[in-house]
Amino acid sequence: MDLVNRLQRYRIFRLDYKGAEIAYTNVIDRLEYFSSFMGVNLFNRVFNFCNFRYLWGVSSLFIYIYLVVTSTHYYRHDIEKALSCVTTFGFSTQGASKIYSFILRRKKVIEVHEMNMEFFKLDIMKYETVQRAFKPSVHLNHIILTLTVYGYIGIVAFIALAPVFYAIIISKPVLAFGFEAIHSDSWSAYAFNSWFQVNCTYYVAFLTTVTDGTFILYLLNATGQIDAIVELLHELDDIMAKGHGEQQIEEQLQRIITMHKHHQLYMRKVEHLFNLYFLISIASLCFNMSISLAAFVLIDWYLGVVVSCFASAQIFYMCFLGSYYETKSEYLVTELGAFDWYKLSVKNRKTIKFLLMVSQSPILVTAIVENLNVAAYLKIHKTVYSGIMMLLRMKD
Repeated sequence: MDLVNRLQRYRIFRLDYKGAEIAYTNVIDRLEYFSSFMGVNLFNRVFNFCNFRYLWGVSSLFIYIYLVVTSTHYYRHDIEKALSCVTTFGFSTQGASKIYSFILRRKKVIEVHEMNMEFFKLDIMKYETVQRAFKPSVHLNHIILTLTVYGYIGIVAFIALAPVFYAIIISKPVLAFGFEAIHSDSWSAYAFNSWFQVNCTYYVAFLTTVTDGTFILYLLNATGQIDAIVELLHELDDIMAKGHGEQQIEEQLQRIITMHKHHQLYMRKVEHLFNLYFLISIASLCFNMSISLAAFVLIDWYLGVVVSCFASAQIFYMCFLGSYYETKSEYLVTELGAFDWYKLSVKNRKTIKFLLMVSQSPILVTAIVENLNVAAYLKIHKTVYSGIMMLLRMKD
């Protein structure tokens, strides 16, 4: 957490911590603000999706898929243009999975949100130790979400607008992507094609920011719960060392049980919400990375590097946070094992033993069967790198 503390010296990453619930609702408000650009609201049960922004966004996805297919067929005899048409096709399947997982199944998103809001109102969340334990996760969430917002929107804006400015400078139509609505070299056709491509990247930027921001919030809230369990364990150790009565020990142990039960139930809901989404996203983003880098190698499509970085950043968040949660889960097992459980009564020893047994089989972040962690991130990139090296040798 030293890096987090250093980053907080910068104003953009600074956060005045006033409690876990306030920090959580502030992030929800921030995500709702960005989701309003797409005409949706992920966290409010009462919302009408029959509005222009949302309907046009979904329509743009289907139009994009149609244009990729027709453009690829139109340029089937020109390998360079055909390849440039499919470079970003993986984003369509990822976008569809985001719409399905976060918007069409938004009741599941709301269930997790409401579960958090109900939990924040419990007496245990008023406990000073618990509030203090949530602080590192809240700060980390603020930093990662800030990087996500500025990073995603900035990268997507560059991908969409850089070719437009370049086209103006050289006085020659240059599109960001290969798919076209009008197959013509005229400036009017270029203007329409550019407008639709910018329109698509607009929805990609905000949809990606909001959905990844939701995943970041939910998972880091889970790591905050683990930190709270560990801090409560340390406090129980102090209570026992100071020779307090059995009643105080029972009360503290009950707080630990309450937090642990909530955490297990919470992670089951989070896993059910994201499991299939992660599988589709990883597959789609790997396809995007491979095709974009292949286009860079074969036809010198320089934006392919930026598109690949955008896809890699999304995979990184899933794998980094999955690895971070895995580390926290292992830390909890270590603390439970190192705890002076032998000083407890027989009944309470059984309780600690049960908590340890459950904690040794944590609910991790997975894409159906594959655990998402730093090892998976490196494995994915190693596979993509091997494919690109093979292409380079074939090209030479």
